[in-house]
Amino acid sequence: MRCVFTSLNVAEVGLLRGLFESEGVECFTRNEQLSMASGSVPFLECQPELWILKDEDFGQAQEILAKYQDKERNYQAWIYPYCGEKNEGQFGACWKCGHLIDE
Repeated sequence: MRCVFTSLNVAEVGLLRGLFESEGVECFTRNEQLSMASGSVPFLECQPELWILKDEDFGQAQEILAKYQDKERNYQAWIYPYCGEKNEGQFGACWKCGHLIDE
């Protein structure tokens, strides 16, 4: 077993768990509920963790994690040409007019 990811964001750990499982990497989370105790317990000891069961899956887990983190970094703001509104990169549709980025 090996810890491959930690975060203060429980939802992000859950998202990555789903990505790992969809690729056939057996994994589990630790400290999901312990994060609610931060303040009483040092916060670094309360971080949710994502663990893989098989050490031989570590390479595949690192690839999945790298793809996820790369997608997070590559969001660029964009301007929809028809209404001229600037949109944050994580959105696939214009918040002002509702058109999709590809339209």
